[in-house]
Parts: sequence; structure tokens; C-alpha cells
Amino acid sequence: MDVSLMGLTQHPGDRNAGNCFDDLLEQVRLASEHDFAGVFVGEHHFTDDIYFDSLQTLARAAAEMDDGMIAGTSVCLLPLHRPTLLAERIATLDVITGGNVVFGAAAGYRDEEFATLGIDKDERDGRMEEGVEVLRRLWSADSASFDGEYASFENVTTRPRPVQESGPPIWLGGSSPAAVRRAAEIGDAWLIDPVSPVSQLEKAVGLYDDVRTEEPACRPIRRDVYVAETTEAAIETAAPYLLEKYRSLVEWGIIDDDDEATSEREQFERVREGRYLIGDPDHVIGELEALNDRLGVDHLVARVQWPGMAHDRATDAIELLGEEVLPQVESL
Repeated sequence: MDVSLMGLTQHPGDRNAGNCFDDLLEQVRLASEHDFAGVFVGEHHFTDDIYFDSLQTLARAAAEMDDGMIAGTSVCLLPLHRPTLLAERIATLDVITGGNVVFGAAAGYRDEEFATLGIDKDERDGRMEEGVEVLRRLWSADSASFDGEYASFENVTTRPRPVQESGPPIWLGGSSPAAVRRAAEIGDAWLIDPVSPVSQLEKAVGLYDDVRTEEPACRPIRRDVYVAETTEAAIETAAPYLLEKYRSLVEWGIIDDDDEATSEREQFERVREGRYLIGDPDHVIGELEALNDRLGVDHLVARVQWPGMAHDRATDAIELLGEEVLPQVESL
């Protein structure tokens, strides 16, 4: 199993942005030193928080990464972009990294982003499907033409061309049945989301395999991960941040949950099961073995820090993952 770092690009709005970015670069260097497979970053816009641009962040982070490490988007909100321009930006990043880009994409969900950009949210599925086709055409043809509902062009050539033949692999996210089918039909891989519990994902994996006509190159998953010397210490450190993020997803309608636990610890234990990999190294290794056994996943994109968490807490987790977890799961 490969393990990549999900770099934190979201920070409270009152933080010093330069310091936050320096911390991210230090974490990238640490991940490189500990043989992580790559670094992925996410995308959101128009929030009260600091949110660094994903492609610019990856371009700078690539300078701190060992040769062969992946620079990945997890995920690019493809419907918010003009795919013709995005094709050039991703190709440029592929050149910068020496052909080690993975383009992860999903449809997005925040009303504010669509409204601010003047894009009808109801169009997101169509824009996703067209966007993938436009990217592949522009990456693989010297003179590409396309006539779609949202994009239309004739005899267009983009430069630079990606280093990877036919362009970077496209991992498509989303957990709805329609999104899983889309990933199986037009994606190179399905990037399993970080919040759906494993019990729910088993059915989705079955759907993906039923629709997929050939074995994907890999089976990646995003998960929130925190490892410490003891499981109790890991929970004490990570639980407040994970619960805050979980509650925000409930408020946004991404997770359906109206259960009220009597204490914060009880709520964490309830939502942790099948979602979060939180514990000592042996516990996290066991969780990864279970993910491989139940879902067949072979690439973990691990987020070890959440908005507001101290930088040194993240570096502690990266070091423990690299020293005690990665060597034990590389054969999965």
C-alpha cells in the first residue's frame, strides 16, 4: 500500500498565511524524507478561512519533494473551472514534477462557490463529464476539437504537453451511486471519499466493480489519520478537530446525522467507527489492513492535520507514520 500526505491548505483566517505555508513546506519535506508516495491538496473558495490555491501550492511543494513523488489534487472542483485553461495548468504542473501528477476531481457541493462564480450547481454533473473529455482530448491531440454543452472549440493545440503520455491519470471522487458509476466509466480510478463509513463503502465498491470494465491502475482512498504513541493520546489530540469538521459537514448536508450523544467522547466514538484511523501505530496498521481486505484499497491519502491544529502535532504524526506504519503496510 502506498501512503501519501494530504497537505493542509485551509487555516483559520486570523493566522499568518506566510507562516502557514512555511509549515506546509516543512511537512512536505518531512513526508519526502519518510518515503511517502506523494502529496495531495484540496480546493475550496470564498470561505472565511485561508485557503491556498491548490495548483500553485503543488508547484511550490514540488521543489521540496523527492523525484518520483506524486503531486496530486484531492480534489479539484472541476465544474468550477474552464477545462481548456485547466488542461494547460495541469500540463504545466506535470512538466514541473517530471511527469508525476495525479489529477483528482469531484463535482463540488458548496452553494457559495457555484453562486459566486455564476455557475448553475445543477450543471455540475454535465460539466464534470465534459471536463474530463476536454482534458483528455487536449492532452493527447495536437489539434483537438470539441462541441459540447459547456465547452466548444475547434483545432486547438495546448502547450506544454504533459510529460505523461495522454496526460496525468484522472481519479474521480464522489460517493453517490451516480458519482461511483462515473468514476468507473470515465475515470482511471475512483478516489474514495474521507467521510463515508466502511460499511457503506463496501456496497459502493461492489457497484464500482460491476460497472468497471477493467481493473483500475490503483484503488485510492482518502482518510483522516492521526497516529501517536498511544491510542488515548491520538484520540485526545485529534478528536476536537475531527468533531468540529464532522459537525460542519452535517450542517452543509454532506453527512446525514441527527443523533445527539451525551458527551463529546461518546460522539467521537460513534462517528469514528469505519471513518477515522486514530490510534497508536499497531491500531492504524490494523485499520489499513482491514481497508485493504474489505475494500481492496492500495493507496491511502492521509490527512493528519486539521484547521487550527498546531504544526508540531502534524509533524509528530508524519514521523510516526513514516517510521512505524509505512514499512508495515507497503506489502498490502
